[in-house]
Amino acid sequence: MNKSLVFLALFITSCQSAVIKTNSPNYPDLKGYFSKEIKRLEKERPEVQKSVHFNKKNETKTSAAIKWQEELDPFIVSDINKPAFKGLYRFSMEDGEETYTATAKNLKTREIRILKSENGAIKRITIQNFSDNNLFTSSEYLEYCPDSIYQIVKKQEVVILGSNHFMIVGKFRK
Repeated sequence: MNKSLVFLALFITSCQSAVIKTNSPNYPDLKGYFSKEIKRLEKERPEVQKSVHFNKKNETKTSAAIKWQEELDPFIVSDINKPAFKGLYRFSMEDGEETYTATAKNLKTREIRILKSENGAIKRITIQNFSDNNLFTSSEYLEYCPDSIYQIVKKQEVVILGSNHFMIVGKFRK
């Protein structure tokens, strides 16, 4: 009889831990994904043609000395896989592309789209961010295609200072 009680207790405990896991957000783990990408890119040191555009000034350089943590940080800070965001994003899937859309206008990250290959590897991630208050409006478009291209496009409208347009495009050289 005691063996039966021990088995039942173990069974109940294992079921409870499964319930706890399903209560976590089902959103993509951008922070985890980009942390792995940063480590991989720091190790491989691919050559990248990087173009920076700030308002009307342009500069292009080719280099393998990219500071990947700094470069991909805007993607990491757009991560919605946190308990505080549970239920605040609507999920949809169309043509193999996952879309996570904000359900409230006060959320900075408005939309995340993830396109995966048939084997589940990420082909493209796009993110739309937007912030608005009495002093400024900021919109940001982020795109990352592993080993191909990444881009960060940002537009800011500051009440007293005017507008700024900023764009980084990094093309991986093969």
